[in-house]
Amino acid sequence: MERIETYTDYRKFLRDFYEDRKRHLSIFSYRYFCIKAGIKSPTLFKEVVDGKRNLTSTTIPAFIKGLGLGPVDAQYFIALVHFNQSKGNDEKTQYLEQMRSLKQKVPREIVPIDQYAFYSRWYYLVLRELACIIPWEGDYGVLAKKIDPPIKKSEVQEGIKFLLQKGFLSIDKDGKYIQTKRAITSGSEVSSMGIRSFNETMTRRGADAINKYPATIRDVRTMVVGISSETYELIKEEIREFMDRVAKLVDNDTRSDMVYNLGVQFFPLTNTKTGESGVEDQQ
Repeated sequence: MERIETYTDYRKFLRDFYEDRKRHLSIFSYRYFCIKAGIKSPTLFKEVVDGKRNLTSTTIPAFIKGLGLGPVDAQYFIALVHFNQSKGNDEKTQYLEQMRSLKQKVPREIVPIDQYAFYSRWYYLVLRELACIIPWEGDYGVLAKKIDPPIKKSEVQEGIKFLLQKGFLSIDKDGKYIQTKRAITSGSEVSSMGIRSFNETMTRRGADAINKYPATIRDVRTMVVGISSETYELIKEEIREFMDRVAKLVDNDTRSDMVYNLGVQFFPLTNTKTGESGVEDQQ
């Protein structure tokens, strides 16, 4: 099941927890959980999940024990329960901020400036993923055909060589290609021709994808909104948090078998002077 910090409803978390444990432990039951948690009522877990009863200052610690949560996850669970059970908006906002601050982010290695050539060929990033998730046994043609649009075998060979030399990939004792870092980033607020070119290329690919792929295997959404400079900053923060959540999902995925691009564009559609509405020139 997903990590607790991906949840905004503690009852759904409890329901998923129960179903997950039941799949892996046949004797697991509502009564089993309550005994483990030191709860006298054998039906409390189900009543909470069904929304018939709320958790209290007494039962929250018991549930944390039964769930086997570590210190950080326990804090998130407490904030999550209060967020769901609070009545006032101010209270809800307070606990929502606590939840956000407790979310564990995937550590991402910043690509050194002297290695920004990594972004000079869009397929370098694809190869970094693809070489590690499909069997290709040193046949560059397999990788070349798998990439869409297909690239030349010589481009694959040159790309794999670059990724190995610059330390983005390595080869383990079994001859399998592995990533030296699970997640990487160019860092925030950077300005580089290589990264600018990469973003432009992937944005064009995104536009092409609208007609090239059926809606069942791609997702394109657009909003045109009127906002203030303050809301602009808030939306930027929401985008950062969204990307962090996606990074966590990817980091937890142990069965990858395809490569996708996820791009977020957020830009003005009216004349806006730099510095007057919070808009800056960045990549």
